[in-house]
Amino acid sequence: MKQNELKKLASEIAKNVVELLRQDDWKQPAENDELVCSNEAARILNISPAYLRQIKDKLPHVKRGEYKQGRILFRKADLVKYYTLL
Repeated sequence: MKQNELKKLASEIAKNVVELLRQDDWKQPAENDELVCSNEAARILNISPAYLRQIKDKLPHVKRGEYKQGRILFRKADLVKYYTLL
């Protein structure tokens, strides 16, 4: 394969990856999804808020706001589902 063909292929792959990431449904909660704050999420999971902050990347969540001051919200249905798997 020539270098020009490789660049074109890499560009197409990158476009496809971006499109797939945009389709990731947990990042954009539906209007009827109940979102809860981290304190409520910790209560649902029966863990401390500090421990929830440590494991938050293992759970689907969305961040509302900018930079470090943004609020981290969790879908209540996802938390209940996760709790039943514990």
